[in-house]
Amino acid sequence: MTEYKGVRLNDSIIIKKLYTVHYYEYSNEYRFTGERHNFWEFVYVDKGEVTVVADDKKYILNQGSSIFHKPNEWHNIFANGVIAPNIAIITFESDSDAMKFFENKIIFVGQEQKKLISKIVTEYTNGFSSPLNDPYTNRLIRHKEPVFASEQMLKIHLCELLISFIRSNSINSQKTMLNINQDNSIMNLLLNYMNENISKKIKLQELIRYSGTNRTTIENIFRENFGVGAIDYFIMLKIEYAKKHLRENNYNITQISEILGYSSIHYFSRQFKKTTGMTPTEYILSIKAMMRD
Repeated sequence: MTEYKGVRLNDSIIIKKLYTVHYYEYSNEYRFTGERHNFWEFVYVDKGEVTVVADDKKYILNQGSSIFHKPNEWHNIFANGVIAPNIAIITFESDSDAMKFFENKIIFVGQEQKKLISKIVTEYTNGFSSPLNDPYTNRLIRHKEPVFASEQMLKIHLCELLISFIRSNSINSQKTMLNINQDNSIMNLLLNYMNENISKKIKLQELIRYSGTNRTTIENIFRENFGVGAIDYFIMLKIEYAKKHLRENNYNITQISEILGYSSIHYFSRQFKKTTGMTPTEYILSIKAMMRD
């Protein structure tokens, strides 16, 4: 009888503890007071622009950029007074040697890494009840009935995110990312079309004609990357546009409704609440409450 010997698999990155997971929709006037702590902090700019201070260095991070604050590094973040940013922040403990890669670096976040960040946030909400937008969270509260293995999946996705950043630094991985970007050319084409026509009511047939592809391909691309169909994503894009201008106080609710091409402010408000869980007025009040804090 053959005798088998197992191999204990090595871990290049080990996450010991999770401290916080945040997703903020800041106003364009947001300023943080600054802090330091003895664990890592990952900051990703999902939309807009922010200024980040790390010890004695100052960086401007645009959409798609990220930075890691190493343990005990003093850091601060603030909006530029013009653009209302969306920011994801994850704080965790790891003393793995591989983490040295992230010191003093600004890292671009690719499409696959964006998906991983989204999965981390999803698993966080599956496992914990602490709100994503509370800047004063200092202890995570587990759900009484969490989704099975949500904490383990969160840790797996976080490790995968860190590994993907390190791997993408190699020449071969950069070639792989180039291939992925080429595969995403249809999606980028359609995203540009949606943004350029944000004030209109787009139908799926328009996207088919514009991209020169078919319904199945378009729907598969959007569901794979965003979890929803193309038209549902376009509606979400409109609501994100509305939220941005509400936070920047550029227009009132009626004006934003008209800019986005809604037939009435009531229809706009219903769609806003369906997407965000709040009316436009409630959303404005929640942003003002964060500013007071």
